[in-house]
Amino acid sequence: MFRFIAFALFSAGLFTGASAVDKSKPNVIVIMADDIGAEGLESYGSTIFTSPNLTRMAEEGIQFQNAYATPLCTPTRVMIMTGTYPHRNGFGALMSKKPGARMPADIPTFGHYFQKAGYKTAIAGKWQLGKFDAFPGQPAEHGFDRYCMWTWFYNGKKDSRFYKPHIHVDGEFFQGSEADFGPDTYCDFVLDFIDENKDEPFFIYFPMALVHSPFIHPPRLEEKASAKFTEDLSKQTRAFGHMITYMDDIIGQILERLKASGIDENSLVMFTGDNGTGKQIVSKLPGMSLQGQKGSPVEAGSRVPLIVRWPAKIEPSVSEEFFCLVDVLPTIASVVGIELTAEVDGMDLSHYFVGQDGEDREYIVMPYKGFYVRDKRFRLHADGRMFDIPVTSDQERYSEKETTNPEHEPERERLQALIDQYQSQPALYEGSVTVEGFEEPGLAEEQQKKADEKAAKKEAKRVEKKMEGEET
Repeated sequence: MFRFIAFALFSAGLFTGASAVDKSKPNVIVIMADDIGAEGLESYGSTIFTSPNLTRMAEEGIQFQNAYATPLCTPTRVMIMTGTYPHRNGFGALMSKKPGARMPADIPTFGHYFQKAGYKTAIAGKWQLGKFDAFPGQPAEHGFDRYCMWTWFYNGKKDSRFYKPHIHVDGEFFQGSEADFGPDTYCDFVLDFIDENKDEPFFIYFPMALVHSPFIHPPRLEEKASAKFTEDLSKQTRAFGHMITYMDDIIGQILERLKASGIDENSLVMFTGDNGTGKQIVSKLPGMSLQGQKGSPVEAGSRVPLIVRWPAKIEPSVSEEFFCLVDVLPTIASVVGIELTAEVDGMDLSHYFVGQDGEDREYIVMPYKGFYVRDKRFRLHADGRMFDIPVTSDQERYSEKETTNPEHEPERERLQALIDQYQSQPALYEGSVTVEGFEEPGLAEEQQKKADEKAAKKEAKRVEKKMEGEET
């Protein structure tokens, strides 16, 4: 049912053994944090969260001001790995826990491509594209030589990604103690992989467990994390800020290991997020507060950080160009010189990295809860709603001002034509419109609503206690 229409063309040479690789080619590390919008980092203007390593990474590389994911976990995870849009690959909603639900192994991923190109490949952190008790070798089937992954659901129960973690390491199940912190295990795995493969090109995909709920306090760095906290922050936002600083420290460890190994100059490191911040969190930017909008097709639901560092090639800069996570695969493949043999929807934007001419991305299209298209001034939804949200400031981009101004009709028609174009695209995978084993978007929305209501009740109780003087 899930067979790729043109997969035979791709697989003809894919699994027949790795080709020789030029050792001068760059190492590539793609890091994707879990549930953090751009407003969560100090380099993007956060006035309360502390992330010095990512700030330094931005100062030494490119920080993209207009980078976008889908507003939800599963669609982005498949999109970044395959370079295809959710309406084309069939993964438009949350991953189901039903028996047999998984990302099919014959969908080409960047793991497959880099492995075929002779790179050593590894993945660590959050998979959540199928349960490991049913499919213990999933990452290996998707092109990764080594893996260290949170199990998600195992033996019918949701396992911990943080304290007392449940982890699959190269096919073997591992359960940590109460003193073990999952993100440390994933980090150590990545660092060891760098040490073991520093003399030959490698590709690492690090979809981090941080900073997703439950919002807990990591084992270290609380004083550092709270340096800019204000008194009005909720307990959840404080824990979230601590998790950001801990996440940042892990990234700092990776960058330092590259330097210590003598391979820093020729290592391309990309950091991004899979969707916007959770709705339980209220971030602060200069002159404004911003509630997270994960799961919502708004600016704060899909605008994510994107920082790319490659000392040998990238000159430090801030880019106002558009970048979508569907572009990651074709872009890093181009950097390495890998020819893509399966169809992708993303664009090769590698010219942004090296200051050369190339085709720029003029707009973002997102197939989520109906299509929407966004350029640097307007966002149009398939249901006809149009928003005037320039990217010239955070206040403007997050204001979500709906417009019915007749003067904007030419822009409406132009964006509508794009929606019509993308809606008419054929699926890349048979049965992708109604993929068995996946939750419908409406169900995911209802689950998110219940979670938001629960969080709101907890916050109301906290405020009430504070007013009564019961909260210290």
